[in-house]
Amino acid sequence: MKRPLVLIYLVDGARPDVMQELIESGDLPNIRKEIVEPGTFRTATSCFPSTTGPAYLPFLTGCFPGTINIPGIRWLEKAAYHRNRWARNSFRSYCGYEAAYFNDDIPADRPTLHELFDRPFNTFSMITRGLPKGHDLTAKVKSGLYMRAHFRHKWEPVDQASHQHLMLGLEQDPEFIFAVFPGVDSNSHLQHPRHERTIKAYKYVDFSVGQVAEKLKKLGRWDDTLVIMISDHGLSATDRHLDLANFLSDRGLRTLAYPIIWTHKPKASVMISGNAAGHVYSLQNRDGEPLTGDAVPHSMGDIWPELLVQPEVDFVTWRQDANTFAVESAQGRAWVQRQGAGLCYLPQTGDPLGLGKLDTPLDHQQALEATFDSEYPDALVQLEQLFNCTRCGDFVVTSKTGCDLRYTWEWPEHRGSHGSLHREHMMVPFIYNRKGWDPRPARTADVFNTVLKWAGRPTLDNTDGKALC
Repeated sequence: MKRPLVLIYLVDGARPDVMQELIESGDLPNIRKEIVEPGTFRTATSCFPSTTGPAYLPFLTGCFPGTINIPGIRWLEKAAYHRNRWARNSFRSYCGYEAAYFNDDIPADRPTLHELFDRPFNTFSMITRGLPKGHDLTAKVKSGLYMRAHFRHKWEPVDQASHQHLMLGLEQDPEFIFAVFPGVDSNSHLQHPRHERTIKAYKYVDFSVGQVAEKLKKLGRWDDTLVIMISDHGLSATDRHLDLANFLSDRGLRTLAYPIIWTHKPKASVMISGNAAGHVYSLQNRDGEPLTGDAVPHSMGDIWPELLVQPEVDFVTWRQDANTFAVESAQGRAWVQRQGAGLCYLPQTGDPLGLGKLDTPLDHQQALEATFDSEYPDALVQLEQLFNCTRCGDFVVTSKTGCDLRYTWEWPEHRGSHGSLHREHMMVPFIYNRKGWDPRPARTADVFNTVLKWAGRPTLDNTDGKALC
């Protein structure tokens, strides 16, 4: 008897509105026939920062980036940095060779789905911990394909390789497959989220679904296969850049930022994720403790008010105290505050998130429901989880849609960005070939326990998501 199969299509950077439009126009006929019509099309919220790598963690560990202590695609740990600047865990960028450290940076007590299934497989995921030898199907071709794609600006061969290796994996009696297709994200960065090459990448995923469904039907496994198609984040078109590291350096604050990590005696560090969110660390207090309260804006001096009014900046957020997180923009300041078992949103001098006053403490699910349709879905929970992380910046800057926070060392220039709390970055398509699951507003972190429960395996309690089936 064939075992049940869980297949997750991770269409990196897919926007729910674009995918729905393409399904309704008939441009994604296989996704419509094989997944949507017998199943469900809905949306879910990603995590903060909404960027590749950290935003894979909810799927494969059930946890937000802050819970895992991986707060971005780049980060710095102040205490480790002040002990030994060149120690391995002082700072990190998963955009280069340090991507190899991603698996080791996940705490040992946070198992991945690869470790919880007997026969797991993967294509092109950054998270491979727990895969048996030979089950990381694209391990031998990934570095070469990604390097050629980056320099040639052609990501079609990468998606094609993902599909080809996925098809080979289906012949190896899989129980779980996590298949990443990076073309939508990469072409959105290079061109535009609705550019013809981006749309072509969506259509290639549709081709893959048709081929996979046909093969699984021939193998007699289709009826016992759960297919989930989802994304790690959305994207917005970008035409303006504020290089945050240069902004600080130009105002006399010597700043460490990738790739110039040998900066002499830096006073601050900037670590950008997805290009629309940036951790800023003050390196002037050598005890390594995170700054809180008024010490945060004071650490920037006259730079702070100037930063807030930059046309590219959406808002700045930081720890006010152990239970309060400040959010400030040019329109004023508000608190996200934990009161007992719940979170409140309390405007002070303004309402930068546009949520109005939420002064009744909300648990995690209530907080999601209260913000799901807002411009900043799940903002309360996402801010708290990020600042509960020791590697979080002293403050975090996010950019407005249409803008981002990195330019000088971004080659080629980004024309699409993500990473922020704005709904264009936070909302993702969530499609599966089943009906009748819990219709409550969902997070990508819910996928982890949903997959385990559907497959008849024990769910885990120490995660940030709950099963939907």
